[in-house]
Amino acid sequence: MQNSDYLSFEYNVLQAIGVFPSTKWTKWTQRVFNFYRAIFFIFLALITFLMTVQMFIATDLTLLARTIDIWTMFFTGLYKWFYMTMFSGEFSKLKTALTQIQTQGSAAYGRSADAFTATYLKQTRKISSWYLFSGMVAASFIIVSPLLTYPKGDRSYFQYYNDPRSYPLTCWLPFELNENWIFLVVFVCQSIALVFVVNIYLGIDAYLFGAIYAVGGQIELLNTSLNNNEIILAQFENSSCTNQISMYTEKQQIRCYSTLRECVKHHILILDYITNIRKLFSTLIIMDYLHGITSVTFALFQSTISASIIETISVICFICISIWHQYLNNFFGEFIIQKQLSVCTLSYNVPWWRCDKRIRQLLALMILRSIKPTFITGFYMYKLSYESFISFIKALYTYYMVLRRVNVKDKNA
Repeated sequence: MQNSDYLSFEYNVLQAIGVFPSTKWTKWTQRVFNFYRAIFFIFLALITFLMTVQMFIATDLTLLARTIDIWTMFFTGLYKWFYMTMFSGEFSKLKTALTQIQTQGSAAYGRSADAFTATYLKQTRKISSWYLFSGMVAASFIIVSPLLTYPKGDRSYFQYYNDPRSYPLTCWLPFELNENWIFLVVFVCQSIALVFVVNIYLGIDAYLFGAIYAVGGQIELLNTSLNNNEIILAQFENSSCTNQISMYTEKQQIRCYSTLRECVKHHILILDYITNIRKLFSTLIIMDYLHGITSVTFALFQSTISASIIETISVICFICISIWHQYLNNFFGEFIIQKQLSVCTLSYNVPWWRCDKRIRQLLALMILRSIKPTFITGFYMYKLSYESFISFIKALYTYYMVLRRVNVKDKNA
């Protein structure tokens, strides 16, 4: 397979928001891209700063909860974008390294390895597209929500224009608005900022999920090489249990050893790739967790005190997308754990007792490398797995109940 077949869609999405430059660009094109990056960062940093100010001056609990929901998304999204931009060269290697792994896999599997991998990855672009589309739908609800939830009503235009709740993002306004066109400019700028941040989140997610799924396909290719290789199976199935070390001919042993050696090389490249994913995404995963636990907790609280059905629907969309995001993080973390363990199981099931010493050593090496899988973690504090997702949901409920009790005490005071 060619480089463009791996993570190309996800890569292009991140390139569109300024993460990945192209090595094929001219010097002037690169300068324009760097200027675009700077404007992109300054724009989002300014919106984040204005929301930070709003958090400190907000007196209404509903407004504060709404501000914290979106502020955490902007702050962590801006951090993730800046981190990936600073180390864009390392992150881009996740795309190119898959070609090397595929080449090694072909040495063990055979000529049809490319077709095998292409079939396995066939749906990845559709899944990423739908994932990004779902985020855009949620962002659209958030953008439209203030128009339906907080209409002008009996208020004057001055009051309506200067109310933070009249906009998609609850930002502090450094100046007073009294013109309709200024209101529209601010509204559109906030909407664009929200779309940018959603694309940052979902684009980085899609890149991570795609990399994990692609390397999972390489493990599947490795397992198929071990399980369906005609040479190995023919030798194992045609041999009989005797006291001799091996009943294979010397030629058969050499062919079997050669095939397994290529499988071991393939396996080493796969494990190195998974380790690289863990190192690169470690800080991003822990930031994701902190954002999720904070924003979803306040969003749950906001849903119980929302002013209208439209606002409640908007908040629920935000909660669903956030929880779905956390679930997918842990789903793919569990996915790669089980894929690694499958290599250990399959290697052990090979009738190693009928093989000579060299082949047993190769099988033992693969088992030892797979018996303790490499986990995708956030600074070793948060491991991506189903168990962690259950703990995340329990923590959400606990913090949500604490907020409710605090609110009840404030009302009764």
